Amino acid sequence: MKVGILVECGRDGLEDVVVRRICKLLRDDGGQPAEIEIVPMDSKAQLIRECGPAAAGLLESGWDRVVILWDEKPAWPKLGERLCWHNDKQDILANLARHRVVADSVFLVCIEREFESWLLFDAGMLSRVLSRDAHQVKARPPAKPDRQKNPKAAMRKLFDQHGRGPYVDLQFAREFAWCLTALNRLRKCETFTRFAQCVTDPALKGRSSSRAAPRSRVK
Repeated sequence: MKVGILVECGRDGLEDVVVRRICKLLRDDGGQPAEIEIVPMDSKAQLIRECGPAAAGLLESGWDRVVILWDEKPAWPKLGERLCWHNDKQDILANLARHRVVADSVFLVCIEREFESWLLFDAGMLSRVLSRDAHQVKARPPAKPDRQKNPKAAMRKLFDQHGRGPYVDLQFAREFAWCLTALNRLRKCETFTRFAQCVTDPALKGRSSSRAAPRSRVK
């Protein structure tokens, strides 16, 4: 199975690098996809605006399905901006429809809060990233990171506590990928489990990944 994945970051950004590692670990576990193509988009706004032609291009080039992965929370939210999975989904579906993309071939996965939510589930991986040869760290990320108000701020706090700050996701993307050796802890996160299913289950029908109850928040 050939899977294209749209992510909201630049080339070699956090999602681009770590999702590649995640897909390799999924293959090592015996799952699909046999081949992936990650299409980085610089921002959530660009992903929503350009997902239609990007998905259409992948499917026309012979890719079996497309997974659209985005953060509930944009990198720089505006004051009072309303965050809503449902509105994002409707905007994405409208863009796909305008470009005549077959819905059954597209899977939508919105990460609750932001990508750091996934990473904060894996204390072992974080410990390896934060440790030095002369100073081994036992990271203690917050419980239920996908329910945290600001997972990126929680990550910054961890890095500052252990002398690795300031935390800049682009700078540490490859260290996260290198230190991620298993997926059992990430599988405790509902949206990660949904993503893994979307890239490994050939029988799954498109858009089924977006059925989580939509939640709106003002931050």
